[in-house]
Amino acid sequence: MKSLFRVLAVIVSLCGSIGWAAEVKGLFETEVIAKSQRPEDIEAAIKEAMTIVLQRVLSGSDVLDDPVAKTALAQARFYVKQHQYSLVEKASDASGQARVMRVLFDETRLLSLLSTGRLGIWSEIRPETLLWLVVDEHGKRRFFKPELMPSLEHAISSAAKQQGLPLIFPLLDLEERAQIAVHDVLSAYPEQLLDISGRYDVVSILAGRVVRQADCWQADWAFYFDGGVQQWSNSCDTLHEALLGGMRGVYTRLSHYYGVKPDILERGMMMLNIAGIVGMNDITRVTRHIESLPMVKSVAWRSVRDGFNRYRINYEGDFSVFRHALGSGGVLEPMGSVGLGSDQLSSDELSFRLLPMR
Repeated sequence: MKSLFRVLAVIVSLCGSIGWAAEVKGLFETEVIAKSQRPEDIEAAIKEAMTIVLQRVLSGSDVLDDPVAKTALAQARFYVKQHQYSLVEKASDASGQARVMRVLFDETRLLSLLSTGRLGIWSEIRPETLLWLVVDEHGKRRFFKPELMPSLEHAISSAAKQQGLPLIFPLLDLEERAQIAVHDVLSAYPEQLLDISGRYDVVSILAGRVVRQADCWQADWAFYFDGGVQQWSNSCDTLHEALLGGMRGVYTRLSHYYGVKPDILERGMMMLNIAGIVGMNDITRVTRHIESLPMVKSVAWRSVRDGFNRYRINYEGDFSVFRHALGSGGVLEPMGSVGLGSDQLSSDELSFRLLPMR
């Protein structure tokens, strides 16, 4: 069965203008701490893992209050495909029983449940966000540079991974440093920041400041997306929570924009006429291409007519998106109404030509 998640990814990538995008791996897998290997502690850890997954796949407000999300949490164990403990104890645990536990959920089974709800689902195809971060520590403000601040880089990576967000960082090379300063990132007048960010060709930009206090971190954020800006602050907390607050803000806004409601996935049947097929090798090549498309539910060869091989295809999703997908991959080229004659083509028929192998 074709994955609903892959269908949603195709819709987002073909219909949405998402600029620089990345495929985020491991959205249905995460690590949590199990206090021990007692059943009740395992159950609690699995529910925590499910909470993380739901908050990086579902779009909408208060996702954990949604009835379907509550069902997923209550039955979290049912959706586990695999879980495994690390072979060493967590260093910070005094009891010596706590372990890191990796939990992998069954994507197909979980999406089957989530698709019955009212919330949108955000696929693994996600736009990269450019992060400009100022670190305010010991009275000094400086730009975050991954190669010079490995512990902070690890914390940022962990927070971004928890929300399933692909990040990129500015180069901060000599050219950039000559044009932008720390105050440009923090200013209420972001023109210079946005102008410099243009070189990265991204659709979303996060500017932030993390301030080290005596025993916690304070964070302030400004997110530039879709021609607007949104700002928020996080109360003093651990470094991870301060950074996670920034990532959650970005996720909420992007998932509202890119999340797709499952009920838009219409089902349809159409006839596909393909010219240029000569022999079984071509038939095999065409069939494999069609079957590889996430929107295809079934494909059946029907006949040869006027030099065209005719296929009946059952598909899921928008017809225009499906037509675009058929012509991707360098296998088939659209012909419009050419071939069988426009008077013989119905509204649910398409004609394509098989391209030579490259």
